[in-house]
Amino acid sequence: MEEVIFRREGAVEVITLNRPQVMNAFNFNMLEQLTRRFQDLEQDDEVRAVVVTGEGRGFCTGADLTGGGSRSDGHTPMGMRLSAVLYSRLIRAMAECEKPIVGAVNGDAAGAGCNFALACDLLVASENARFIQVFVRRGLVADAGGTFFLPRLVGLARAKELMFFGEALDAKRAYELGLVNRVVPPERLMEEAMGMAQRLAEGPTRAIGMIKRMLNRSFESDLSTCLDFEATFQGIAVSTADVVEGITSFLEKRKPEFKGR
Repeated sequence: MEEVIFRREGAVEVITLNRPQVMNAFNFNMLEQLTRRFQDLEQDDEVRAVVVTGEGRGFCTGADLTGGGSRSDGHTPMGMRLSAVLYSRLIRAMAECEKPIVGAVNGDAAGAGCNFALACDLLVASENARFIQVFVRRGLVADAGGTFFLPRLVGLARAKELMFFGEALDAKRAYELGLVNRVVPPERLMEEAMGMAQRLAEGPTRAIGMIKRMLNRSFESDLSTCLDFEATFQGIAVSTADVVEGITSFLEKRKPEFKGR
């Protein structure tokens, strides 16, 4: 059985974590497959948006502690650090991927699985979804980018509360805190996520990718740096074919037909 399923619907890449028997918990093979795929998608002009979801009743419950989810020397400082590096590579590949990533969270997203979800650019959650910063329950610190994404999404005080206590956050509360963009009934999850991804896939892919890069760095930049980024990327954007189409369609009073180039 494939542990990660990759399929294409038009210009949208759909990635499904496929270990439902363990709530899609990560093993090393999955991490390596996902990292390579996001790196490849960065260079694939045929793909203009990505949807990530999980098979079964869970989205992803982090490292598979029942086997395959950690190194044999994972109890040592070096082994744990090398394990964390694999998660770091995946999160970095997602952040650096030009294509917008929509997470469709169908169930529990816990530990590294929660932070894998937070690394998506937009999140749609099923009413059954829960988000759990479970690390503290195991005596561990958060990894997989959680200390970067969570405070940016919900604020420092809320991030501390969620990480210090490790309590489950249901979909409704996650929406209220700004952790997710939309909450829908389970049967509408993929329809909603695919609708968002298809809209993004019809947009100016290069411009969206540059906006993603600027926003990801905005919290660590001062105003002057942000203005410099805007000027630099605007100079790049204006050279794309989509800008020509955007201006032409405006003058012709019609909907633009962006090609992602």
